[in-house]
Amino acid sequence: MSKEIELKLRLSPAQARRLQSCKVLSGLQPQKYRLLNTYYDTPDFDLRQRGVAVRFRRKGWAVWLMTVKAGAPSAGGLAQRSEWEAPTQAGVFDFSIVTDAKLRAFLASHQAQLQAVFSTDFTRTTWMLNQAGAIVELALDRGRINVPGVGKAPRSEALCELELELLEGESPDPLFNLAIALAADLQLHPEIVSKAERGYALADDAAANPVKALASSVEKSMTPVEAFRSIALSCLMQLQGNEAGAIAGDNPEYVHQARVAIRRLRSAFNLFTPVLNQRFVEIYSSRWKQLAGGLGSARDWDVFLTETLAPLEEAFPGDADLAVLRARGEATKAKAQASAGVALKQKAYSQLLLAFSAALFRVEPPTIDAQCKSSALSLRKFAVRRLYKRAQMIERLVSEHGKMNAERRHDLRIAFKKLRYALEFFAPILPRKRLAACQASLAMIQNLLGTLNDQVTASRLIKQMHPKSDPDPLSRGWIAGRTQLLVAALNDELRGFTASRKPWP
Repeated sequence: MSKEIELKLRLSPAQARRLQSCKVLSGLQPQKYRLLNTYYDTPDFDLRQRGVAVRFRRKGWAVWLMTVKAGAPSAGGLAQRSEWEAPTQAGVFDFSIVTDAKLRAFLASHQAQLQAVFSTDFTRTTWMLNQAGAIVELALDRGRINVPGVGKAPRSEALCELELELLEGESPDPLFNLAIALAADLQLHPEIVSKAERGYALADDAAANPVKALASSVEKSMTPVEAFRSIALSCLMQLQGNEAGAIAGDNPEYVHQARVAIRRLRSAFNLFTPVLNQRFVEIYSSRWKQLAGGLGSARDWDVFLTETLAPLEEAFPGDADLAVLRARGEATKAKAQASAGVALKQKAYSQLLLAFSAALFRVEPPTIDAQCKSSALSLRKFAVRRLYKRAQMIERLVSEHGKMNAERRHDLRIAFKKLRYALEFFAPILPRKRLAACQASLAMIQNLLGTLNDQVTASRLIKQMHPKSDPDPLSRGWIAGRTQLLVAALNDELRGFTASRKPWP
C-alpha cells in the first residue's frame, strides 16, 4: 500500500494553455500520454457510499492497472488517501492487493455486482520537479468524463485540471509551495471534487444539495493545535461544497451555508487563539472576516423576504405598500446574490484558500510562555477551560437581560452562537447525554435570538428602501408586535438554560 498525497487545482482551458510559460516550469521538458480509466461500482453505488474507488487504467498502450483508493474527502484541494495498485487484465478483479482486511472483505463481498459506471479519457502532460528535496509530479489533465447510455442517453463532461502529486517526501508543503508559485501567473482554484466524484455525479444525475456543517472528527488524543486543524479543514470542506451553488445563484441556501462555514471557521479561530501563533491568527482571521462581509447582504435580504415579509403578505393580501416592498426587496436581493457569487469567483478567494490551507499544515503553538501553558493541556482540559469561559460570558450577559436593548441582545446572540459552535467542535470528547440536552436548549435560544435579530435587520432594510420617508406603518407595527412575543419566549428559555446542568465540570 502507498499513501497518495496530491493537490488538485481547477483551471480554465485558456489558463491551461498558458501553463507551459510559467516561470517554475522554465527549462523543463514535459511528457505527454493518454490515460483511459473505467470506474466500477454496484448498481446501488455501495463503494461510493463507503468512500472507495475501484478503477482500471491503461496508460498509452501499456498493460492495464487495477487501482483501489480509500480515504477521507479532500479539503482545500489536498487529498491524502490509501492506494493499492497492481497490473491486471481489464475487468479482472484481484482484491488480494488490498492490505486492509476489512476493506478487502467488503470488496470481495460485492465483487459479483460490480459493473462499469463511468470512464475518463484524457491526455496527461507531466513535469517532474524537485521542490526542496521533495519530488513532485505536476500533471495537466485535459479530456472528458463519459457515462454510457444504460437506460438513458449517454452523458459527457469536459475535464481540465492540474494534479500535484508528492512522489518523494512526507509533508504537503512542497505541493502548496508549487501551487502558490503557479497561482502567481495563473488563476487556479483548489478542487475538492475528484474525477471519480464528478463521474458519479454525472452517472447519478441527482440534483446537488447545499452542504451543511460536517460532524466534528476531533479525538481526545489530539493536541489542541491538531484539533483546530481538523475543525478548520472541515469548515473549508463545507465552504467549498457550496461554492458552485452560490455562484450559480439559483438557491440562496448555498450562500447561507457558505456563510455558516466561514462563521464556524472564525469561531474556531476565536476558540483556539490561546494555542495558535498570533501572526497566523492576525493574518487569516481578518481575511475570512472580510470574505464573510461580502456574502452577508444576500442572506439578510433572503431572510427578510421569506421570514418577515411573506407572513405579512399572507395576513394582508393585496396591500400596496407590501407589494412595493416585495418588488424592491427582490431586486436588491438579486443584486446581493450576484455579488456573493462574484466574490467566490475572484482570484483573491482562490489564493486565500491555497494560502490558508498551506498555513494550516504549518501552524504551530505560540512562542509566548504564558500561552504555551494552554497548548500543553490535553484537549479535554483545554476544551473544559474554553467552554467554561464562554459560559461565564453568557451568564454575565443574561444577568443584564432585564435592561437589554437590541444591541445587547445581539451580543448575547453572538455569545450563545460561539458556545454552540464550541460544543459542536468538542462533541466527540464530551458526555453524550448532557451534551444533547444542552445543545437542544442552545438551539432554541439561538433561534429566538436570531429571529429577534432578523426583526432589527428587517427594520433597517425597510428604512433603506424608504430613505426619505417613514417606514410602512403596517410592517413597523408587525415587527414591534413580533419582537414583544419573542422577548417573552426568550426570557423563559434563558431561565431554563441557566438552571440546567452543563456537559462540562
